[in-house]
Amino acid sequence: MKSAFLKYYPFIALLLLCVFYLFKAIDFPAHDFANYYFGGKFLAEGNFNSNIYFPYEFNKAIFDSGHQNIFVSYAPNSPFLAFIFLLFASFSLAVAKIIFNSLSVVLFVFSIYRLFNHYKIDWRFALLIPVLFLVPIKNNLLFGQVYFLLFFLLSEGWLAYEKGQWKLMSLFWSLAILLKVFPVLLVVLFVFRKQWKPLSNLVAFCLLLFGFSVLFTGFDIWIFYLKEVLPKASNGEIATAFVDNYQSVFMFLKRLFIYENVENPHPFFHADGWFIALIFAFKIGILTLGYFVSKRNSNVLFVFSYWILAMMLLSPYGSTYTFILLLFPFLALLKSTISNVKKGNFCLILILINNFPLSLFINNEYPFSYVRLFLLLVFSIVFVVAMFQKKALLKAIILGCLAFVFGTFFTPPVPLRSESFLTNRSPILLYDYEIKGNQLTYFYWNEKGKNKGNGKLEVESFISLLIKNNQVFYNNNQLTFDKSNKLKPILINGKTVIYLSDYGKGIGLYSLRKIGIH
Repeated sequence: MKSAFLKYYPFIALLLLCVFYLFKAIDFPAHDFANYYFGGKFLAEGNFNSNIYFPYEFNKAIFDSGHQNIFVSYAPNSPFLAFIFLLFASFSLAVAKIIFNSLSVVLFVFSIYRLFNHYKIDWRFALLIPVLFLVPIKNNLLFGQVYFLLFFLLSEGWLAYEKGQWKLMSLFWSLAILLKVFPVLLVVLFVFRKQWKPLSNLVAFCLLLFGFSVLFTGFDIWIFYLKEVLPKASNGEIATAFVDNYQSVFMFLKRLFIYENVENPHPFFHADGWFIALIFAFKIGILTLGYFVSKRNSNVLFVFSYWILAMMLLSPYGSTYTFILLLFPFLALLKSTISNVKKGNFCLILILINNFPLSLFINNEYPFSYVRLFLLLVFSIVFVVAMFQKKALLKAIILGCLAFVFGTFFTPPVPLRSESFLTNRSPILLYDYEIKGNQLTYFYWNEKGKNKGNGKLEVESFISLLIKNNQVFYNNNQLTFDKSNKLKPILINGKTVIYLSDYGKGIGLYSLRKIGIH
């Protein structure tokens, strides 16, 4: 008994930290967990359809079920997530969160133990995890997030990959892909290493699990998700158009180049084409470096860790929950032969990335509001240089620059956009508005339920306009050309069209926008 304690005591600190926040989460608001829980609950009740992706309909259904002080948005989660949470639908919200968090902790600690054991890493290094990953661990449990489960699926899939157990690997990784989509980037690893058998197994398992879930969710909502929800999410459109909290390369470049009259009225450069070209170049650079890493490195844990970093950097949105995945590069560093001084420097950067409060710099002037992103980029670059080759990084940068030049020549022109109608930041979710006399009244939803706001508006006349194929028309002339959802277009005084649109925002998160008629 004593010998077992002495061997495994480093993991006890991690387990105690998880248990502490597991209990703290009991009195914490449901937060993100409500998304998953009510997705599963509505599926169990037979009320799971595309309305779940429209926040007004989703929140109203939750409110009508007797739950108050909850404000959530199901996007960008897949229908498969609701299928998984059928397991918790028979419990109350509070009990379901406790059960899910408890299961997540067990799987998380178990997977870390398995990784340490497989790579024969000194157990004592496990004492660093509660320090380096304090905030990601805390927030995953308080908010009831699924990243402990995702970490378990990715790690178990990787261990199966190393052992050549393709079917077991495919089961774990197909679950990860259907839960959070972005692990699909692992497919590129197989392509670059020309491993067609595990690739075919992974594709087969994804299709099998997808088909099984369709029996419960129906096919229509999957079509809606793939056509409407996923493209928006892939374009960073989860909440509002500009979310510095995401600390992503995508959002940083968007701040730099994209003009918006309310949320980003003073970009450094107003150049939509450059934004598109730079995003393209960044992706090409990441994939190019991934090719060299995958083909020319025998350190498979480093290879896997690189692709974890690639997933995080390519994602248009990020969070402290996601940083729990930095455990993979952390373990790769522990396993490496680099000096202890370098390992210590990496740990210092990890502490800052994971635990440095976002509130300390998020209100700074751009670009100093993106300190966390800069730290993640520094960590990623130094990680590749220390563990691989500077030449490969240089080649990736050169190819990325060529891709940028190519992109600037072939970027299609951006059609004329609408602008925000309200001069100040509007509530995140407007769902209706009306005009009476010279008064504009708009209706919005938050954690308190229905609310309304007012504003003065000089109105001599107004007429309702048509929406055809999700575009606004006036006198048979098409006025809008974007792919946003639109509602209730009105022409005011013969010169200004206002309407509800989720342009640049998460699906169904409407705001009032305007277009001038000349």
